[in-house]
Amino acid sequence: MDAEEPAMTENERIKKAFDFSADLTKQLITLATGIITITITFSHDFVKDPAAAPKGLAYTAWYFFLASIFFGIMTLSALTGNLDAKNKTAEPTIFKGNIIIFSVPQFLTFFAGLFYTILFARHTL
Repeated sequence: MDAEEPAMTENERIKKAFDFSADLTKQLITLATGIITITITFSHDFVKDPAAAPKGLAYTAWYFFLASIFFGIMTLSALTGNLDAKNKTAEPTIFKGNIIIFSVPQFLTFFAGLFYTILFARHTL
């Protein structure tokens, strides 16, 4: 840190944490949506034998991505709710239970969807 640059205040740190958390959540929502769109739109172009393609793997991946999108929306909602909480004396934090309960499943379902997408691609290419 530069000697001339003042240290971040507590409020700035909290705001930045919420901003980064919301940005990461939105990025996962965007990636999940994009992967669903690309695999649905272009799967007929890269699947060698459509009749033998393991559709169950693709469907499973899509369901996991849809779940990830749902949990991401709920995470954004929880982040917003914590910034404007009824209890104005409580310190806002991204580690509150109502955020974590949606954020962790968003990551887990996203990576599960990615795993099944890779399996689908491996079996069809």
